[in-house]
Amino acid sequence: MRIIKKAAVKHVLTEKMRETMISDFHRDQKQLNKEIEQLRFQMQKQSKSADTGWKKTEIKDRYDKEIEKRKEKKQRSEFQLSQLEQLPLGTEIGSKEVDVIEEVAEGDEWPSQNQEIIIQDGIVTQIRNKRSDDENGMV
Repeated sequence: MRIIKKAAVKHVLTEKMRETMISDFHRDQKQLNKEIEQLRFQMQKQSKSADTGWKKTEIKDRYDKEIEKRKEKKQRSEFQLSQLEQLPLGTEIGSKEVDVIEEVAEGDEWPSQNQEIIIQDGIVTQIRNKRSDDENGMV
């Protein structure tokens, strides 16, 4: 019988991965800046076409909420970028969980739920049982 279980995926931080992640953070921040500017433009456009002060306030509040969400995402991204720059090379960074199919038969030991897959520069380097000192996704 085959069963599906979860396995954690971790990436080993290398210089190549760090550069890729930094580039991704910068790209995301640029995209958020574009979205903020677009929302401001749309807010001004809709405010001009609004016929009452109450409607203008409603439009402004709605757009301000969306702009604030983008600003918070940008701040989170900036914080993560600063943390990434401080991490030493070789640090394992937890990224996600994947489904794993495992074969079991009567009399087999029940498979451990604590497996993790270690990836370095896009190559699976290790499949191991999760270490007990790894509670927060980083070692």
